[in-house]
Amino acid sequence: MTSYTNLLMSLTRSSPLDSDNMQQLIEEGLYLTPSLFSVDRAALWLLDNNEEAYLCKADTYKGMLNSDPSNRLAKKADNALFQCLQSTTEIIINNHVPQQLTATNIDKILSVFQVCSILLIPLHINGKSRGFIFLGDSKTSIDWSPDILIASRTLAQLFTGALLAIEHSAAETKLKHQHQLMAEIETLAKVGGWDYEIATGKTYWTDETYRIYGLSPSEEASADRAISFYSPEAQCTIKKLFDLAIHKLEPYQVELPFSDVRGIKKWVRTTGQIRTDDQGIATHIYGAFEDITAQKKLLDSEKSTSENLKTIVDNLNDSIVTISSDGIILSANRVVKKTFGYSENELIGQNVSILMPEPFASKHQQYMSSYLKTGQAKIIGIGRELPAMKKDGTTFPMELSISEVLHGSDKVFIGIVRDITERQKAQQDIHQLAYFDDTTGVMNRYSFERDFKKCFEKSLRLNESITAMLINLDKFSQVNLIYGDDTGDAILKATAQRLNERLPSWATIYRNSADSFNIILHDINRVDETSLIICEELAYQILQEINQPIIVNHNKITVEASIGIVNIPAKEINYIDIKPLLELAVVNAKRKGGNSYVFANYKDINLLKRQSELSLAMKCCQFTSELSIVLQPQYSTQGDIVGSEALVRWQSPSLGFVSPAEFISLAEKSGTIIALGNWMLNEACALIAQKRLLSKKSSPVSVNISAKQIAQPNFIDNLLLTLDKYQIPYSELLLELTESALVSDLQLVVGKMELLKIKGILFSIDDFGTGYSSLSYIHHLPITELKVDKCFVDDIKNEFDEVPIINTILQMAKSLKLRVVAEGVESEAQLNYLAAHDCDVIQGYYFSKPLSSSQWLALWQDKH
Repeated sequence: MTSYTNLLMSLTRSSPLDSDNMQQLIEEGLYLTPSLFSVDRAALWLLDNNEEAYLCKADTYKGMLNSDPSNRLAKKADNALFQCLQSTTEIIINNHVPQQLTATNIDKILSVFQVCSILLIPLHINGKSRGFIFLGDSKTSIDWSPDILIASRTLAQLFTGALLAIEHSAAETKLKHQHQLMAEIETLAKVGGWDYEIATGKTYWTDETYRIYGLSPSEEASADRAISFYSPEAQCTIKKLFDLAIHKLEPYQVELPFSDVRGIKKWVRTTGQIRTDDQGIATHIYGAFEDITAQKKLLDSEKSTSENLKTIVDNLNDSIVTISSDGIILSANRVVKKTFGYSENELIGQNVSILMPEPFASKHQQYMSSYLKTGQAKIIGIGRELPAMKKDGTTFPMELSISEVLHGSDKVFIGIVRDITERQKAQQDIHQLAYFDDTTGVMNRYSFERDFKKCFEKSLRLNESITAMLINLDKFSQVNLIYGDDTGDAILKATAQRLNERLPSWATIYRNSADSFNIILHDINRVDETSLIICEELAYQILQEINQPIIVNHNKITVEASIGIVNIPAKEINYIDIKPLLELAVVNAKRKGGNSYVFANYKDINLLKRQSELSLAMKCCQFTSELSIVLQPQYSTQGDIVGSEALVRWQSPSLGFVSPAEFISLAEKSGTIIALGNWMLNEACALIAQKRLLSKKSSPVSVNISAKQIAQPNFIDNLLLTLDKYQIPYSELLLELTESALVSDLQLVVGKMELLKIKGILFSIDDFGTGYSSLSYIHHLPITELKVDKCFVDDIKNEFDEVPIINTILQMAKSLKLRVVAEGVESEAQLNYLAAHDCDVIQGYYFSKPLSSSQWLALWQDKH
């Protein structure tokens, strides 16, 4: 038996007890027991970690070593037996019953472990049951000898030692893991720890504290070295805090800047707690040491960002106000001073209703309560224009946008207010510019288009008539030429104001163009005698008002006007035909001598249709191919050819012969006149070139050009290219302009005439005396010729009766050294009168009607 005990002791002598020793004890100690003590059972049972069951860790039965964790003695299965085994501290022997046990419990134990005889030794660590070992025999009652008892006690002690070693190892492993976890947490959180023993001055740092200082953990830590990394001011702070902690037991927390061992500037937060002895005297100061550099940078960045945002918000053009759900102003930017007259501090804490005029101020709380209750609002997230009130009580228009945000659990409203006084004024100005005439102050033609179209659509829908007027001031360009544009504008303004005051409420005036006005007559919606009378009376009153003298710059000026009136059922006319119809009625009024009014009639509608057909035909690409050129020779009073005028003729396959008087004005309006004029210049130059092959005698050909044509940027270049293409002298071409062409843009036209005159091209004023005759500007024009219109020549009835206007034109031309061409000379009496008064050139049927190009060339061939 002694050798067995020695064997057991040898199992633990070579190495510390641990889980491996436990297995060795089972295999070499427990396993040998049955054969050595002549029993068939030896087992090890251990209490689980939850102390709810004993588990069989090893069991030898009939020479076999088994481990069956499922074999268990659970507390809930037999609580009494479980408590008995857990509480007993004595060896249980089948023939000896300890005080804690009863015979019944012994019988249960024998039954549970299926033995007839048992020796059970509890395993206790620190007074608590950890399990037990038992020896037993399933067949025979054993008399357990002292040697067996000693050997079993020794085995139990060894198992207890092994269990204790395992628990210590587990505790050490757990503690190691905890230390590793703490070290990792310290590194991640950048929080170290420290401890200072007051009596000895010994200092302990964790690894993270060393890392923050930039020191190696192998270096000795001390309080003096620790504070040496701080500035002198910070060192004083630390010493004061230490002194208070030691003597008054006051803990502390402080944030300070310092530089680590490498000179890297950091911020740290250090806390100090006090540990005392039984007498309440401080023995240690300990605490946390945290690197807050990143936090400081973030806070500084946030502070800087916040300050930048505040700067930006304070420098916006808009006022920004935050409001609580109770309507109390929480914050405001500096712009509120400019917008409302309040400073930021004056507004904070006030109800936002002080910024509102009535009735909004009184109803604001009701609006707010309703929104908080229902969640429905017409203004949240939507910009609206509302009135606002300044500190001095004045109101102004604002644009208000409100957003809702959550501040914690509270709702906060952010209001952005923009003073739109200037914007509304700008909008009004823009509206004024867009829809009102700047010169006269009345609505312009864009307003007329808008309103007249609505009026027409309404009349069409209600089966009513449409009634309007077009007023055109007669020969108003003469006023501009004589008195200047400023005077002309003053007359237009005075005329518009007079008419605006004179017109009834159901009539609206609009400025149409330079010297014309439109009037819409809203209440005249029928075509009957009453309507006609009303229109006539109003037209007469308008003419009377316009005829009243106007004094501008001490000049008493009287103007007249021609009025076109349309009063037609809307369903009987196209909208686009109404304005041309009015213009045609004005033309007819001017033909009557002006200062009168004319109603448009159904014949005029047919004329418009004709003009529409002509306009479409002129836009066709074949238009110029349908044209032909004729030339009317011009003669001296002795009968010699001295020039010719090129005239255009249009023979349309679909429309037949179209008179120039009919299509030239339409071409001018549509812009087709440019293509027509270019065609004429090209054809005339081509004929001049052919003529020069037959005769070298100089005989200029005159061609009429339009104001629109000469205003083209490339007119001069194209004209010179055409002349050069046909290789003809520039002096062989004479350009005729009407007075209306000159007046349309005198400065531009004269400028181009000057350039062309330098090249040798000649100019003539056509139909002189019929347009805007003003002798004041004639002598400034680079012209060589005046053409007297046929209407004046027709006044010559014989050779003896004087015709003053003819005489005046001829005398004026001679004084300006201009050649005079008389148009439409058809009789010998006219020829003789003109010759007697020194007229230079005669043109008319008396000498020759217009000739075709072949006839005209044949004429030169005959001369040659």
